[in-house]
Amino acid sequence: MIIGRRDLLRGGLGLSAAAALPISALSATARRRGRLGLADITVIKELARDYPGTLKAVAAMGYSHFGFRLAGYGGGSREPSAQDKARMVRDAGLEVGVVRLPPVRPDIDRQIADAVVIGAKVIAMSAAPPFISGRLGVTTRAAFDAWLPELAALGAKCRAAGLTLAYHNHWWDLMPLDGGESPLDIILRSVPPGDLAIELDLAWCWYGGVAPLDLLARLGPRVSSMHLKDIDRSRGKSVTDHAVTVGSGEMGYAALLPRLRRLTSAVGYIEVDSPPDGLVAAAEGARFVQAHS
Repeated sequence: MIIGRRDLLRGGLGLSAAAALPISALSATARRRGRLGLADITVIKELARDYPGTLKAVAAMGYSHFGFRLAGYGGGSREPSAQDKARMVRDAGLEVGVVRLPPVRPDIDRQIADAVVIGAKVIAMSAAPPFISGRLGVTTRAAFDAWLPELAALGAKCRAAGLTLAYHNHWWDLMPLDGGESPLDIILRSVPPGDLAIELDLAWCWYGGVAPLDLLARLGPRVSSMHLKDIDRSRGKSVTDHAVTVGSGEMGYAALLPRLRRLTSAVGYIEVDSPPDGLVAAAEGARFVQAHS
């Protein structure tokens, strides 16, 4: 197993070889160290080539959970259904983790029904529509306030279906809107905890100038899951280019991870938005977290 992971990091072990590893060969050490999830966007290119093989490679790295979008990554008719994704996740020895609503959410009732059928527990909103309908990350207080009842209604609908709706933060959710209050603070006081949890992205907290552990401590049990990535502002030109694997940026994850686990039992999901090689990024992330948790 150790040789296989090193080969993955060097890029010398192809997807087909990684997929051939039996589930019984999973790292017992990694399993003992606790739960760790992977967000599907990290390996989205690899999933498009071989969905079940990629999942088996991910499981062999020591991951316990896999979070995926119900639909909408552009796979069209070739993208597996939510039911097929869940089946392949479980066949690989992974648990169905946080499932995601696509940025544009037509037929929301069907997507909630799909989440229930596949046995998901948490369904996440990747971004608030007011922040993606025009210039990315920019909206007005009036537009945001007008959308809030929709968020509250969706949370209540998910709760009625036996699901927890989680709001995933970006850096813009921590920046004051006109009036001085941040979108996240507005959400927290406007929607009751029973109808809305928070999926805390630690890197976007950092990018927005907020200490992620301070926010995590303030939110407490309202945090249902986390996204773990690092920030390297010297990489690329866009904000998402600055998102890198944990331990390879400026956030100090070696010191952060032990403190993180003292604050929460929520599952953390490794997420890298656009890595050159998704399997290498996933393996590097798992290795770093396993070494420092």
